[in-house]
Amino acid sequence: MKARIILFLLVCFSCTIIAQENDGGVISLWEQISFSGHWKGDDDIDKDNRSVPFIPVTASLENSIISLEFLESAGDVSITISKANQTIYSHYLLIDNLEKYSISVEDYSPGVYLLELTNSYGGHIYGVFEVK
Repeated sequence: MKARIILFLLVCFSCTIIAQENDGGVISLWEQISFSGHWKGDDDIDKDNRSVPFIPVTASLENSIISLEFLESAGDVSITISKANQTIYSHYLLIDNLEKYSISVEDYSPGVYLLELTNSYGGHIYGVFEVK
């Protein structure tokens, strides 16, 4: 039993180190891109009384395609993908209802990338993904 607990703690510690090396983001093993940040802007952070903010955007990476799904209206949205502080992709969208958007990363070199989304309400979310 002690060996299992120690093994579990070592795995958790390893994941924490990987996350810290990637500016707090998480490299997902299941191709799901996890977001951090606040989507509705700084004014709405405390209004929900939630300990974890609701982010109405999901992202996944499958077959060299990033799929973004917006679960509610978001206004003007800026999408940026960068690697080593260099912008690789930038695009602006108007999200006025439920929408899906796809980005091909087929020509990207292997490595870890940062996906950032900002909206016209002051929200900013980010997540990391890996191209192999």
